[in-house]
Amino acid sequence: MKPVQYRFDGSFQGLLTCIFSAFDRKDNPIKIVGPNGQLDLFAETVDIITNDLLAERVWNGIERIGGTTTCNHLYHAYLSMHEGVEIQILLYCRLLFEKKAPIFSDLGNATILLIHKLDRKVLKEAHRVLMFIRFEQAADGTFFGPFAPKYDVIPLVINHFKERFASQLWLIYDTKRDYGFFFDGKKVERVSVSNPNFIRESGNLKTGIADTTDNDWQELWRTYFKNIAIAERKNLVVQQNFMPKRFWKYLTEKKGGV
Repeated sequence: MKPVQYRFDGSFQGLLTCIFSAFDRKDNPIKIVGPNGQLDLFAETVDIITNDLLAERVWNGIERIGGTTTCNHLYHAYLSMHEGVEIQILLYCRLLFEKKAPIFSDLGNATILLIHKLDRKVLKEAHRVLMFIRFEQAADGTFFGPFAPKYDVIPLVINHFKERFASQLWLIYDTKRDYGFFFDGKKVERVSVSNPNFIRESGNLKTGIADTTDNDWQELWRTYFKNIAIAERKNLVVQQNFMPKRFWKYLTEKKGGV
């Protein structure tokens, strides 16, 4: 009998549907992959169609047994996009439903330990985004904040900006995964830009799109940053520990060789 692998749409609801299907079909899939995932040539592929009702049943079951902490751990692990994390989440759920009690403290189990580590890494990256994201004002008044985080943390930071910048129009965009969220002053909407008015490599708005007065403010900030820096105490190793280099190209203070 050929081993089974699942293919789904890549969404979290789709993954929860896969978990329901594994229990319902009594399958032990060797792989769960998204639309662009690498399939095993010698396994039978089962396409799982996302079902929000089934996904909700699984999610409610996880929350009922494992509580909010378990839900957060599993969702954050999913956002890590770690290779094979879908199977690890399935294994975690099997153990959770078998024990019928929270298991997140059992770090002697390899799967639980991995989920725990991924949860912490994703939360740390989300915190860094909140610290290091920089906005550039467009000519139409919209504030544009590009970034390329290591993990898919944009869903974790949106509410922060919605609450803090409720009176402004803004677009926060993940240039690595090519999607973002636009706030029009009332609601937040997920968007993907096919013909962007910004440079993907640097995140800068293209000429004619950026607000010219904003350029003056950026230059003022760079001058201030340069003047308060103490050249004799410059330590790139320490700086990169606090501010990973992958964020530098989007930082106003690091542009222009500052």
